[in-house]
Amino acid sequence: MNRRLRLIALLMALLAAAGAAWVFAAARPAPSATNAALEIRWHGNGIILQGAVRDAATQRALVDGATARLGGEADQVVDWLDIVPTALPVADAASLAGLIRIGQEGWHLQRRAAEGWLAVQSPGDAQSTQASELLQRAFGPGVAIRVVPLP
Repeated sequence: MNRRLRLIALLMALLAAAGAAWVFAAARPAPSATNAALEIRWHGNGIILQGAVRDAATQRALVDGATARLGGEADQVVDWLDIVPTALPVADAASLAGLIRIGQEGWHLQRRAAEGWLAVQSPGDAQSTQASELLQRAFGPGVAIRVVPLP
């Protein structure tokens, strides 16, 4: 019976992750070729960094933040970041790395040209508020930040 409960819990977690991915995919506009998006996902005791950044220093800061969040487990960080000079700007890479460090299982960040979305379990809690502040510093005042509940 215990095995069945674990299997059901695993299936529920997979369905929730698929639902979150679908919500983000349906809600976002197609990225332009000159402004590649940035996406960060916390899951399965790992962190996925995907998209584009403008320079190697930003890439290194994000990878280091993810590695620190995982207790030094660099092999659990998936770095699919391209360095593209025309990528969306990151005003403060240290703030974005800080967000990565406080992120929780299931969180999902997407950055587009004029907005950033962060899906979290509890949008109104203190950790989500801190995350929103870090995102605003990371992306700058010209980027609208939305913290939304995971489906």
